[in-house]
Amino acid sequence: MAVGDPEAELRDALATGRELDLGGAAIPATALAAVLLADPPPGAPALRLRRARLSGVLRLTGAAVAVPVELRDCVFAHPPDLRMAEFSGLALTGCTVPGLRAGNLRVGADLLLADGFTATGPVNLSDAQIGGSLRLSAGRLRGADGRALFADRIVVGGTLYARRLRSDGELRLPGARITGNVDLAGADLASPTGEAVDMTGVSIEGSFLAGRHGTGTDLEFRATGRVVLTGARIGGDVVFSGARIERLPTPGPPDPDPVPDETRMPVVPGGIVDAGAALVADRVQVQGNLELDDGLSTDGTVRLPNAVVGGYLRLSGARLLGPRGAGDRGIALLGDGMDVGGDLEARDSGRGALACAGQLRLVGATVRGSASLSGITLSAPGGYALLADRLRIGGEFYLRRLVCAGTVRLQDAEIGATLDCTGARLTAPRSRSDGTVRPSLDARAATIGKDLVCAGGFSASGGVRMRGADVGKSVQFTDATLGTTADGRAVYALNAHGLSTSELIVRPAVAPAGPVRFSRAIVTTFADSALLWDAVGGVEIDGFDYSALYEPRAVDVRTRLRWVRRAMTGYAPGPYDRLAAAYQRSGNEELAQKVLMERQRRRYAEADAVERVWGWLQRWTVGFGYRPWLAAAWLVLFAALGGTWFAFNPPIPVDDGQHPVFDPWIYAADTLLPIINLGQDGYWRLAGPSQWISTALVALGWILATTAAAGAARVLKRT
Repeated sequence: MAVGDPEAELRDALATGRELDLGGAAIPATALAAVLLADPPPGAPALRLRRARLSGVLRLTGAAVAVPVELRDCVFAHPPDLRMAEFSGLALTGCTVPGLRAGNLRVGADLLLADGFTATGPVNLSDAQIGGSLRLSAGRLRGADGRALFADRIVVGGTLYARRLRSDGELRLPGARITGNVDLAGADLASPTGEAVDMTGVSIEGSFLAGRHGTGTDLEFRATGRVVLTGARIGGDVVFSGARIERLPTPGPPDPDPVPDETRMPVVPGGIVDAGAALVADRVQVQGNLELDDGLSTDGTVRLPNAVVGGYLRLSGARLLGPRGAGDRGIALLGDGMDVGGDLEARDSGRGALACAGQLRLVGATVRGSASLSGITLSAPGGYALLADRLRIGGEFYLRRLVCAGTVRLQDAEIGATLDCTGARLTAPRSRSDGTVRPSLDARAATIGKDLVCAGGFSASGGVRMRGADVGKSVQFTDATLGTTADGRAVYALNAHGLSTSELIVRPAVAPAGPVRFSRAIVTTFADSALLWDAVGGVEIDGFDYSALYEPRAVDVRTRLRWVRRAMTGYAPGPYDRLAAAYQRSGNEELAQKVLMERQRRRYAEADAVERVWGWLQRWTVGFGYRPWLAAAWLVLFAALGGTWFAFNPPIPVDDGQHPVFDPWIYAADTLLPIINLGQDGYWRLAGPSQWISTALVALGWILATTAAAGAARVLKRT
């Protein structure tokens, strides 16, 4: 189509409000500029131009265009120059431009660069102010030198729509202020610079939406390069549901080799320029929910250190791959210092549970609601799969059916209610240089408000450490496997040194594959089983303080004493005293006495020869003071034997006529009993065997009296 007078045609179209379709004809860009710079006819609604090829430069620098401008499917030979221009409305829908120079542009209504808009050079909207919405949906930005959009400090009064946008360069919007939402659903962004989109410090009063557009998998948000939201403030939700974020491989200096026996906190990759990051959201503030779920796939670290989320954090169905895969130094999600106002949800809710190949790191994080990691998969074999020292959770912490290759570390964590590890399988823990392995579950110095449950097939190949932990209600290891030899030798299958809890139940499925340590633990009720005491390396009970046994008569006292002897390498009174006290509190005084007698027997068995003899006498004469009737029985026996002898071998009186009538039974008793005088002793002359028998009765009497007194004193002292 030939255009005779393009300027006249444009003026007529402007005056009537009709769309001028040039069918691909060329017109000078200066003609369009002249019409737009002139005063519009009264009542002119808008300038509508379609399928025009504009030659030359459309130069409107600093211009004020009074009418809305709508250009459709037009082709520009040179980048339009709209710097500092003012429009009431501007649409370049479906247009093809070699770039757009629009820094400090002012648009009173919407700016449309959508529905087929194609820019083969950079689009510059830095410091632009859009009164309405900015629409980039279904556009194509190719850019130059790796950058497709410059929109630093842009102000958008409405929503930024970029649905199904395709970009081959970086989108830069640092410092942008957007009143509505940012909608990137279905966008496909790639950048050779390493940053797919940079929204550092952006302020969004609505939501940031980068999830699926509709239900089709071909319309998911994709980014080849980092997505940067560092320091962003978002008034609504942040949604990456079903998104795919792939970082560009960028070579860098190799990490230093870790110290083999290192116990300090592993080093965090450096800053927001972390080459291993896929999503960078350091210090982001989200007043709504943060949804990284429903098939979100990343191949680099998701960085959320010091992020603040007012609602919940949802990770269900996400597939997070650390920058080094499942290596022990790769981090899949970094949430140090993060604060979540609601729940943390990662369990299966329809699209599977969270799967992390690399470390899940939540050091110093706070979750004010509950956290559910039930059924998730963590893979960092030989390293820390879940590193959550000083984690604070206000409610429950669920690790049910967790499948974890690597150590779960919760040192100094605070759990408001229950830590539930039912059915969890923990393998391939972090190793030490001496061939041993660190605990698979490390809850040292943790505080748990209610219960710690490791039951229902729970398995920890490196054992469990809860040294110095404080658990409000109960600690349960029921049907659990503690320690295996598959991944190396565990120093302790269960280390509960200094544990404090109301109820401790340790009834494993098999004998623990390493030592069990209860030293200095303080519990109210203790429940055990024979398999516990069969632990490889024994059970340490020095200083283990418990007040009661669960079902005290379920295990025979002799069996329990055998367990105590097996646990002690040398004599110590404490374990016997506490066992006896537990029996006494349950009303089993007889069982308590048996324990205390065994305590004395063990004590004298390890003493020197003299004390062993003295202990032997106390044991068989008065039962160490706990069987006083034995002394009476011995007295009756020796009196009967002595009386029988003297009945057949009566002594000769010392002085005829000055002695009482001889009674062999009373004489034997008078000789046997010290201090007490029954009126027979001292009146008879003994000779031969009778003299020796009398002397023996005196000695036996004193021995029985002394042992009885010592035993009675011991009992009275305990009472």
